Amino acid sequence: MAKVHLEIVTPERKVVSADVDELRAPGASGLFGVRVGHAPFITAISPGELSYELDGQPRRYAIGGGFIEVSENSVRVLADTAEAAEEIDLERAQRASANARERLKGLTEASPEFSSELWRVRRAAVRIQVARRAKV
Repeated sequence: MAKVHLEIVTPERKVVSADVDELRAPGASGLFGVRVGHAPFITAISPGELSYELDGQPRRYAIGGGFIEVSENSVRVLADTAEAAEEIDLERAQRASANARERLKGLTEASPEFSSELWRVRRAAVRIQVARRAKV
């Protein structure tokens, strides 16, 4: 059976290089899936969960945003950050979420730090979600 070649790359490392049946990713306009024969496209991805199955086992990654390119049964994810569910320290993610939410409380949308703190809140929430789903 034909597969889609998936690569997930961050500025620090190549995270994944695998042939998968299907993947689901957090697009800027919502969740989308890619299977063999998908039409080519490029889009921004939002912080969220990217998932696929490999050898019948689900794999989940917390993606911190970036871009995705689909072409000729190949998917390249250029992510700001990407962590496998099993790499996420749930307690640390929960502390990061609490700290970011606390800093965000003291800011307004006009504050220069507002966007970066909001991104930290979203990233922490995704990390918590992915870590919890992997334990179920």
